[in-house]
Amino acid sequence: MEICLMLHGLGPPPPHVAADEAAYWLTTETFARVLDLVRQTHNHVRITFDDGNVTDARIALPALREAGLSAAFFIPSDRIGETGYLSEGDIRELRAAGMEIGSHGCAHIRWPQVPSEVVAEDVTRSIARLSSILGEKIETAAVPFGDCNLRVLRVLRTLGMRRVYTSFRGPSRDGAWLVRRDCLTAGMSQARIRELITKTYTAVDGAISFLRMWRHAGPASNWPAT
Repeated sequence: MEICLMLHGLGPPPPHVAADEAAYWLTTETFARVLDLVRQTHNHVRITFDDGNVTDARIALPALREAGLSAAFFIPSDRIGETGYLSEGDIRELRAAGMEIGSHGCAHIRWPQVPSEVVAEDVTRSIARLSSILGEKIETAAVPFGDCNLRVLRVLRTLGMRRVYTSFRGPSRDGAWLVRRDCLTAGMSQARIRELITKTYTAVDGAISFLRMWRHAGPASNWPAT
């Protein structure tokens, strides 16, 4: 099974970051410990970043390179070039370093709260912007706020997303189309972070996580990877 971690900003949250969002920012010391644990564990662990914060390039990228690890970065395309967020050059640098770049929509809206055609437009425009920056097709997406349902997932499937990353907790089967992620937060204890990364997950753990996701995603929980 695969363990997938969801991170956001690193270091002190800048002034433009709201208090509720700041709760998802990790100290650089905590991030360094996360990388050490990922390198040491026998588990298959993926690291992902949401929201396109500039610390993805300034802090995460050098640390990942030093650790010999990679990560996936999901970027809301309307934020590109804004103060505190990644520039086009930053995105190209991340990709050149072997990092995965995916869509986080354009405007970071809650997809279940808008019609399907709005979801499709939001994702399509985001993919077009990121693809034009990198000169390659973008095929993965992370759901903003972790907020999704079967209707939204059908839209993403129709748009040809190869993998979709969620905020449903727990391990995923290797190669799953709908990927569960555990979110790391500023208030999380080091013991809890260690448990998430190094725990030996059983088939029962996987089944429990699957059932939690089924309540929201229905049959999409079991769709094969594209």
